[in-house]
Amino acid sequence: MKKISIFLSALALLCVTFTSCKGTDPVVEGIVEDGFYVAGSATGADVLNVDYRLAPGVNEVEKDVTKQKRAGMYEKYVALEANKEFYLLLKEGAVETRYGATLANKELKGENDQAGSAEKPFIIQKGSLVIGSTAPALKVTKSGLYHIVLDLNLDKALDLTGGAQVIIAPVEWGVRGVNGDWGWKKMKSPTTFSKTTMVWDTTIATTTAGEYKLAYGGGWKIQLDDAGKVKANTNLGGDMKQGGDNMNLPKGTNIKLTLTWNLASGEISKSYTYAVTGNIIIEDPKVFVVGFSGNAFGTNTTPPAEWSDPAGATLATYDAAASTVTNTTTKAGTYVYNITNLKVVATKEFKVRYNGAWIGTSGATMVGETFGGTDNFIVNADATYTKVKFEVIWTGSKASTIKITFTK
Repeated sequence: MKKISIFLSALALLCVTFTSCKGTDPVVEGIVEDGFYVAGSATGADVLNVDYRLAPGVNEVEKDVTKQKRAGMYEKYVALEANKEFYLLLKEGAVETRYGATLANKELKGENDQAGSAEKPFIIQKGSLVIGSTAPALKVTKSGLYHIVLDLNLDKALDLTGGAQVIIAPVEWGVRGVNGDWGWKKMKSPTTFSKTTMVWDTTIATTTAGEYKLAYGGGWKIQLDDAGKVKANTNLGGDMKQGGDNMNLPKGTNIKLTLTWNLASGEISKSYTYAVTGNIIIEDPKVFVVGFSGNAFGTNTTPPAEWSDPAGATLATYDAAASTVTNTTTKAGTYVYNITNLKVVATKEFKVRYNGAWIGTSGATMVGETFGGTDNFIVNADATYTKVKFEVIWTGSKASTIKITFTK
């Protein structure tokens, strides 16, 4: 009992400390972790609420996923009510520092794959961060979901006057990648504004299994600085992570994609869930067209037309005995296909083909032979292969790995 009493006393003292250090700022509701928070009447939280804590920011420029979280960068998707004030608050132990900014509209026209295009610029608000109790409050003119990104410029990478900055971007979700079309298609917007939950959806037909991503603004990212050293993702991928991997999209009709945003603390992924429903058609990799396309096969007995679909000498045959189907419902498993007596010509190029997909050097692993090229494979020397073996792991909606073994 004595230990419990000591703990409760310490807890009470901690709460008093939080309240007394804030002056006119909102009081802390319970014990919350250190970090940046958004608060104010526009959010519906006039007290410091754990659900309004910003997540560590991800710098899209850094391609090493283990290094993408940038020190001093924070972001959050939050619902904001029009013409009401909100601000940012940094909590460091018992010390809380208020941040604001004088915002100005900025047009993004698609440069460097930013959200927006020359035909339809995307408008965000942007401003230099100001510290202190007199820092300007922030406002938006239309109620909706917004992406807040702030960067304290700790490493001085932002080549801007004032350095530390904040951007406020309006969010209307759309889909990219349907039937291989990576242009942006708007999803149906929520019918009502809510500060805790909103839903976007769209119904599509897919001609083949493929991949997709969710994005807002028509681009992939927003560049925070002129030099392009820091960029915030405007897309969601696998596991609902910002900038995550492409997601599987099944073949079917009346396929409904539903994205739900919920107010939540922590990583961006905790605020989103998605579902794929409808008349889903399960494809059978046993009958996929597999092989090569290109101009590297002109000396074969029955070469296909250059860059046409695999046929004749470049068409692989399904090997049932070497394949393993692990899920009879989704057809997931490891599938093997073979080509025999394939000739290739030096300096010529080709791509791997799998169920309609065009796969270059970054999408397939070659064993037993080395090819050049940074997109198409380039043949280094004339060669004849007695066997070319394709081993493909099929997830049920896409090929997750493709390994091709060449035997002379």
